[in-house]
Amino acid sequence: MPQTMTQADNFWLCMDDPVNLMVITGFWEFKEPLDYNRLYATVEARLASFPRFRQKIVKPGTGLGLPKWVKDKHYDLRSHLHRIALPDPGDKNELQELVSGLKTTALDPNKPLWDIHLIENYETGCALFFRIHHCIADGIALMHVLHSAADVDPDAPWPKPMEKDNKSESRKSPILSVNSMMSGAKDVIQKGQDISKKIVKEIQKASANPASLKFWLKLTASLPSEVAGVLSKHTIMSSDPNTAFKGKLGVAKQVAWTDPIPLDRIKTLGKAINSATLNDVLIATVTGSMRRYLKTRNTPINELDLRVTVPVNIRKPGTEFELGNKFSLVFLKLPVFLKDPILRLKEVKRRMDKLKVSAEPYVNFGLLSAIGFLPTTLAQKAAQLFGNKASGVMTNVPGPRQPLYFAGKEISNIMFWVPRSGAIGLGLSIFSYNGKVSIGIASDKGLMPDPETLLEGFEDEFNYLIDIVQSGKINEGPLVLHDRFAEKKSRKGELKNKPPVEKVTPGQCEAYTKSGKKCRNKALKGSSFCHTHIKNKKEDSLLNDVAQIMRDLAE
Repeated sequence: MPQTMTQADNFWLCMDDPVNLMVITGFWEFKEPLDYNRLYATVEARLASFPRFRQKIVKPGTGLGLPKWVKDKHYDLRSHLHRIALPDPGDKNELQELVSGLKTTALDPNKPLWDIHLIENYETGCALFFRIHHCIADGIALMHVLHSAADVDPDAPWPKPMEKDNKSESRKSPILSVNSMMSGAKDVIQKGQDISKKIVKEIQKASANPASLKFWLKLTASLPSEVAGVLSKHTIMSSDPNTAFKGKLGVAKQVAWTDPIPLDRIKTLGKAINSATLNDVLIATVTGSMRRYLKTRNTPINELDLRVTVPVNIRKPGTEFELGNKFSLVFLKLPVFLKDPILRLKEVKRRMDKLKVSAEPYVNFGLLSAIGFLPTTLAQKAAQLFGNKASGVMTNVPGPRQPLYFAGKEISNIMFWVPRSGAIGLGLSIFSYNGKVSIGIASDKGLMPDPETLLEGFEDEFNYLIDIVQSGKINEGPLVLHDRFAEKKSRKGELKNKPPVEKVTPGQCEAYTKSGKKCRNKALKGSSFCHTHIKNKKEDSLLNDVAQIMRDLAE
């Protein structure tokens, strides 16, 4: 029976663009060739046993409402499993060139939106290259589904059809999904539920009736402060400048990836530098490599803070196999301006720690779900609120800790890339597998034709950090406590734009009444305004911010 697509899934379907396809891609590397017949049987019995992989998308004939998942009566695995070979010498460069080309090819909308390429003649073995549309599921779910199709036993027999409970793919409304996914943090849950419900409801109204904007503004004034703060943040947040990572995009893409790095080396850095996590170390090292790369392009970096969007999993533990999109996005500012790698690592850790306790992921999930309800053209415009603010997308997915086997052969390496939206040209992927981690880069060929240079900078940055740790010359003090250059710029802007201030009696409220007269109330301690006016000031600021969001959606 046809199923209605969720708003969150429809968001990613709407985002498809020739210069940035919404397709999750990745490969498994094998040091031995795969037997095609066994590969075919394994994919058919395991991966294709998930109903979603046999369903195509049917959009409403009127163009209004959400699309539906419909069983493809003409489904044939041979239309999704392709067999090609690399030209000699069949090395990593040849594989990177082929994968770069496949990433720019759109999936056939008349069939289920996925395919697999068996790439033969790759070194001594082969590679499996996956392409799966983001509307089917997010990266967390897809990694679990793909890995569940593999074996942990090197001598596993030929596959039997996988028993799959169709109920696990049943779709709940976005609101109910948020209820279950956020059960780990009681206070944030309630606020996330409220904002998701209100955003979905009110943006639906605003898209059909612009006059409802007034009601939306009134409603938003009563939202929790954490939620209001996130909404305000999106409006006052400036876009990142155009660099090799962001700008006018073309169709052609480039990919590159590192050789696997032992996790033990990365953990050594974390232990040596104030209990930084593996994730902190990797992100700080990537930030350093971005700094190195921009210097080769003569880009000013002394005051450069570049944002990346980071996917955040908000699934309830144990639901990783449920397909669909159940994640959110947050903005992470990378301190590219910091030259010292130890300072940079500490600052990255500070910023990451702050994000971990933020309500931003839950508010943004509500926004993404709401945008998914809008007509395609309007949804694409709304998505620019997210896409054009950042320079890249960064993902870090922990994979299996033990070796996996597929179709009778060991998977020697795993890499994947997530799609990007808006003017974002850079994708950064971090994936750990079997005690090692690999870093992948996807870039726009016109903006950044040499992603391998960025990876070389990553290796140089990582080795530099290792040398510092081994030297023992590490200061464990809190050397970076805030964004100093950003604060300095902010103060300059405030002084420049600050209007003349009329003299007032010490302790008197600085606001004016509706009649234009000076307020005679006493200002609150530590403030320039009385209780009434400080509340009005906050509400006015918030309403202006939300009004700007709605104007951006309607333009």
